[in-house]
Amino acid sequence: MHELLASLQQQLAALNTVEAAQQYPSSCLTTAIRTSGIYKIQVPGLAAFEVYCDADLAGIGWLVIQRRLNGSLNFYRNWQQYKDGFGVVQGEFFIGLDKLRAITALEPYELYVHLEDFEGVKRFAKYDEFAIGNEADDYALNALGAYTGNAGDSLRSHRKMKFSTYDRDNDAEFQRNCAFLHMGAWWYNACVDSNLNGQYIPGGKYEEQLFARGMCWRAWRGHNYGYKTVQMMIRPKCRNFSGNNSKQ
Repeated sequence: MHELLASLQQQLAALNTVEAAQQYPSSCLTTAIRTSGIYKIQVPGLAAFEVYCDADLAGIGWLVIQRRLNGSLNFYRNWQQYKDGFGVVQGEFFIGLDKLRAITALEPYELYVHLEDFEGVKRFAKYDEFAIGNEADDYALNALGAYTGNAGDSLRSHRKMKFSTYDRDNDAEFQRNCAFLHMGAWWYNACVDSNLNGQYIPGGKYEEQLFARGMCWRAWRGHNYGYKTVQMMIRPKCRNFSGNNSKQ
């Protein structure tokens, strides 16, 4: 029995050694992945983990950090769940604030926000710099660069704000909890110009009494419209590569 146990321990150690020796890229752009799908990356301080690399929506090299497709996943979640991440990378999910911090701390990143309404119209907002702080800084939106796109800039007012969930109120409102009020989790100010982790509202348009509770992006369709599809992606900037033009 002792010999069998020792043998199993040796085999496990060998597997762990192989895993540790495996070299993974640090981003979807590192190896110029040209096919969308699930890949494994590794960044300092974290074990290797799976991500979804998108090479179709806006060129190669984009790592998806959040996706909303059909409302099948509840995004009204607590601080720990947003810290760890939830969902599945090929469907609706949020990557997790710890992972997002580790990735954006590694090198300069840019952000791409894709929106599609229920009429099939697609627009985007792109920012040439994006980074968040660590948990001690409540994952604040510390860096948000210049905007380009056709959806309008509905993230600028959230710059420098700390992340908030219904159980961790870090917004600029003294008498209201923005995450609770708007049924989401975001870098709320006082309170929203965007709320992409808000409720999924089938059909898009909703009543004034539900003000900004949906996946809103004010600059395009106002506070009371929730989009059919949302996808947030990041990519290392200042690299020489092809296929970097938006297709929208």
